[in-house]
Amino acid sequence: MEAAIFWIATVITPIVFGVGAGMFVVYLGHRRKELLLRNTHTERMTALEKGLPVPDMPKGLIEIDTSNAALSMRYGIALTLIGVACYVAIRGFIDEDMAYFGLIPSAIGVANLVYAAVLWRRAKTPPPGT
Repeated sequence: MEAAIFWIATVITPIVFGVGAGMFVVYLGHRRKELLLRNTHTERMTALEKGLPVPDMPKGLIEIDTSNAALSMRYGIALTLIGVACYVAIRGFIDEDMAYFGLIPSAIGVANLVYAAVLWRRAKTPPPGT
């Protein structure tokens, strides 16, 4: 009986809570956009009824800007430091061969830093043909 409780506590519970937390984050993001859209729509309809100029739609509601250099920089630094910390900790306490798995987040972090640099360089130079 203790083996089943241990298995449930160490395997099933983190999976359920991890998936549940992910679903909750997605729900909150959707709910936030839904409320923002509803409030913007109400504001625009009220302005139309009163004969006032219609306010513009919020930029973040219509288009999603996924190429944010500052956000990529933040994630890049965080993942690089997390990967280096995992590498050092695993190498010191567990095994030298297992420590290479700590370099995976570091590689993703360095890729994010390179992406941020490319975005910043692209923003500074004008597009070709202008």
